Amino acid sequence: MRSFLHALLAAAICCPSVSLAGELTVDFLDVGQGDAMLIRAGGKAVLIDAGIKRARVAAQLAALDVTSLDLVIVSHPHADHMGGMEEVLRSMPVGLYIDNGMPHTTQTYAKLMVAVEELGIPYRSGRTGMELKLGDEAVMNVILPGDTLLRDTRSDLNSNSVVVVLTHGEMDFLFTGDAEEPTEGLISRQSLPSIDVLKVAHHGSDHSSSTSFLRTVNPPIAVISCGEDNRYGHPAPEALERLNSAGALVYRTDQSGHIRAISDGTTVEMLELGNFTGITVEPRAMREIGAPSIVATTVDIHTRPVLQTVTEPAGPAETSTSGMSLSGVRVVPVEPPLTPRERRKRDRKERRDARRQ
Repeated sequence: MRSFLHALLAAAICCPSVSLAGELTVDFLDVGQGDAMLIRAGGKAVLIDAGIKRARVAAQLAALDVTSLDLVIVSHPHADHMGGMEEVLRSMPVGLYIDNGMPHTTQTYAKLMVAVEELGIPYRSGRTGMELKLGDEAVMNVILPGDTLLRDTRSDLNSNSVVVVLTHGEMDFLFTGDAEEPTEGLISRQSLPSIDVLKVAHHGSDHSSSTSFLRTVNPPIAVISCGEDNRYGHPAPEALERLNSAGALVYRTDQSGHIRAISDGTTVEMLELGNFTGITVEPRAMREIGAPSIVATTVDIHTRPVLQTVTEPAGPAETSTSGMSLSGVRVVPVEPPLTPRERRKRDRKERRDARRQ
């Protein structure tokens, strides 16, 4: 399967008729039990999360011919989302770093923040109202967290994930980090566009993808990033049932490996690409397919998904070293320092959060 896909890619890259102009691609990288999404449009490249360290996200980006990133977003400071980010930052130029503004007590977080400072990468806390333009073709809007963070939830770090809506023409993607039910409640109360592709929160955990939330966003396509046979049991059967009941066609990296979404502004095509970069391991489900064919889904904004078979995926998009247009970005004031008692309480809660991961 891998050699066949690579041959197709070489043909696509060499063919002069193939062009990604006016297109947006979202690559859901296969990082095992974690998240990493690469977005490319308008000559810009954005990375949301970087999986665990051993997922080798920097190497996967290099295999996709990514040589610089205009923006990186760490949805929240858990190792399965930021573990590979330090290596990414040290491997290529990065224009802007955004996270949820919540510190963590781990060495992984501390080393990542040192890298941001040492490399002189501009830093912002992602907050409601921040708009990030990807050239003239796409825009990312941060919808959460707000200025007031959620507190005393099951996991405050999860619940305050940076949540982003990506709009490309009439197509809308929703990236949710590890948002849980309290976060989904806040999302549901916002004025959202019709969501076409949902990055399912928290790897398909039962603490996310509530019935009321899915009824609000009503996505025809849902993507779950999780590891094959992971010890958490993700995705939870209950979450899958709710997604199925909502009419979503579910894609999973533990079954499909590398997943690519290609939007032309009115439709989105989903490609299951297995070990696309040659860095990961072909998922068992892809190995069992046997035949060298790729199943794709094309979604029109006015209809539900229609399955079809395609014989050639699009080649990797080019990236740009130009800076990011940051319309409406504001620096969030640093919160007042905590008292020693408050710090101890926070540290105990963060340790409990980490054990739940």
